[in-house]
Amino acid sequence: MSPPAYEELREAMTGLADTVTPVDLQDRAVRTSRRLRRWRVTASVAAVLVVVGGGTATATQLLSTSTGIPQAAGSGSGSAGCAPATAPVDPAPSPFYGPTEKVPAPNTGPLFYLAASGTSTALVSWTPGKGKPELRRPLPLDALDNANVSPDGKWVSWVTTDGALHLGAVGDGKNDRVLRSGVDGRLLEPVWSHDSTRLLVREASGGRVGTLDVATGTFTPLPASLTGARHAVWAADGTAIAFIASDGGIVVAKPDGTGQRRIPAAADYLKEGRKVASLQSMSGTADGDSTLNLFVTAPHQEPNGCRSLVSNTTIRTSNGMQGEDEAQAGGRYREYQAAFRGQHFSHVDRDMGGARSVALIGGNGEFLGSIDEPDQLRGYLLLNG
Repeated sequence: MSPPAYEELREAMTGLADTVTPVDLQDRAVRTSRRLRRWRVTASVAAVLVVVGGGTATATQLLSTSTGIPQAAGSGSGSAGCAPATAPVDPAPSPFYGPTEKVPAPNTGPLFYLAASGTSTALVSWTPGKGKPELRRPLPLDALDNANVSPDGKWVSWVTTDGALHLGAVGDGKNDRVLRSGVDGRLLEPVWSHDSTRLLVREASGGRVGTLDVATGTFTPLPASLTGARHAVWAADGTAIAFIASDGGIVVAKPDGTGQRRIPAAADYLKEGRKVASLQSMSGTADGDSTLNLFVTAPHQEPNGCRSLVSNTTIRTSNGMQGEDEAQAGGRYREYQAAFRGQHFSHVDRDMGGARSVALIGGNGEFLGSIDEPDQLRGYLLLNG
């Protein structure tokens, strides 16, 4: 989204502010629940507007003096080039005024975040419970639409507007290199394999989808067709991929694209006329089932094609049934972020409301710790990795 368009959107949203009921603060007791309630029945949808924005910032933006990380150009689920569709949500439960529960900081390891800052994209890392956010390196502004960090935390990939797929170390840009030219960076942004050795990519010309070996640059086309696929994700244990098909349905397949299976169209959002805009993350499939986090549009609204690092619902890949993430705190279609880890259902949850927090949820739904994020990360988006 261009800066003028972003300013018009912000002015329009400001004008609506007096007519929209603000979302209540999250009930802290719900946020620190000891059990995951992903598949409970939720209340009917209320017309509360969630504003998502993007745009670029001016070069006069200052650096944060408390952490040394650049201030984000804005908050929300948009990016430099585009913003995903908005969707109405339920308000979260009323504030909880009882005793504050003391919980451990989640042992997530380093988390990586992106945000537009000035004329570039800032890649930041933060390890919950172990210090302040750290600026790892700047990236081009257009990298905000497709940059991803490898699961081992060593490499970052991004595609520039000319279709060049770049690879560089997370910590510096001294040895950046172009792995391949003519790569789709918008509709099927490159995503990392579980072992951090390959990227799933699509050629911009011809549309072939394949894996790219990051050590050699060798491109291997998949034996199965992924024509028209959008926004693929790799399962956290590396056993499968999922993508949005050309007709808007969701397909799960083996990593080489074979064995494609369409997820049953049983989700409530389909009955409400919503469409899948983007996939964010997918749990491991070793147990024969998995969970998929995704962003769906408002009723009868078309996706705009951009990826969203934000989700607003979750489904089971076995039966297509729609659930709810713990970070949604009882608000159907309330935005959150989630990054699955390991072989089963364990994941890092990021609450997007109030004082933003991250929590670690175990594979059996057990609560393994939560901590509020530093305020400097408010305008940043968590990467799935």
